[in-house]
Amino acid sequence: MKIGFFGGTFDPVHPGHVHAIVEAKISLGLDKVICIPAKQSPLKKNAPTRDDHRLNMLELAIRDYGFMEIDDWEMTREGVSYTYDTAVHLQEEYPEDERYFLIGTDQYKSFEKWHRHEELLKLMDFVIMDRYSGEPISDDRFITINQPVIEISSTIIRDRIRDGEIVRHQLDPEVYQYVKENHLYEA
Repeated sequence: MKIGFFGGTFDPVHPGHVHAIVEAKISLGLDKVICIPAKQSPLKKNAPTRDDHRLNMLELAIRDYGFMEIDDWEMTREGVSYTYDTAVHLQEEYPEDERYFLIGTDQYKSFEKWHRHEELLKLMDFVIMDRYSGEPISDDRFITINQPVIEISSTIIRDRIRDGEIVRHQLDPEVYQYVKENHLYEA
């Protein structure tokens, strides 16, 4: 089986995340994609929103995509979520499957800062979901797929909610409703 893994804080998950996953499934012929929400990203300073809220929003966002699943393994651990630890876990969990870890161009650019990054490349294939525009990425250590990108930012969504601005157009309707009902990201 060909499995893609897509990590992130998903704080909040938005249609740009879902769009990237679907495009990667099509490009790579993946059988399924497993979303892995991070407990705490090592490259982000601020703690994310509570785990249960992020998991609930992610479940709502992928509810109509039968090939998507969630693995909350990183959330069950304490401390910072290193992709290396997750890759070791996934290798033990899916030893017979083809494993592809999906990353964006921005993650590729900071990849040299990742914990044990050279060893990571031996544990699974890394796929850069590159945008059609800009300089093409040429790095033999990675698989690169070109895909259209929906430019939505979780940071901007959080900032706009905090400022009382409109964000309904940048969220799945059920995720938006969940955010409103739980007063997430409000000042």
